[in-house]
Amino acid sequence: MSELAGFPPVAALVPHAPPMLLIDRIAAASANSMTVKVQVTAASLFYRPGRGVPSHVGIEYIAQTIAAIAGYRQHLAQQKVEPRVGFLLGTRRMSVLEPWFVPGSQLDVAVEGIFEDGQMAVFDGTVHNEGRLVVSARVNVYQPDDLRDFSQKNEEIG
Repeated sequence: MSELAGFPPVAALVPHAPPMLLIDRIAAASANSMTVKVQVTAASLFYRPGRGVPSHVGIEYIAQTIAAIAGYRQHLAQQKVEPRVGFLLGTRRMSVLEPWFVPGSQLDVAVEGIFEDGQMAVFDGTVHNEGRLVVSARVNVYQPDDLRDFSQKNEEIG
């Protein structure tokens, strides 16, 4: 799929590579919110023949959209750096209203930042399928300033 005018390719914004890169293209973005498109096909990761993609995978679509916001911020600041790794710490108030994203579904994944304190942030995210709300969640994320330092500290602890 081609990118919409004015937005960089998703792969340039997130630290994921196929097959784990699950979101397709940016539809709208600001420094604090983003909507992306996901096309469900038989080639989609986590696809199950005869059913589709389990709707609980929507939490990963939301998480990757949050990662894309971080990369988009770097893009807006004209920083030519690799996308930074972040961590999904948890979710509250997650709802999954349908069990499957069926083949041919065109999903709209939207996230909006509601709290940010340095390396920690909270986002509200939704996944709509043809206008129907399918997944919603409040997601807590952490993006260390220095991944190497973070990894070394965790090795010393663990």
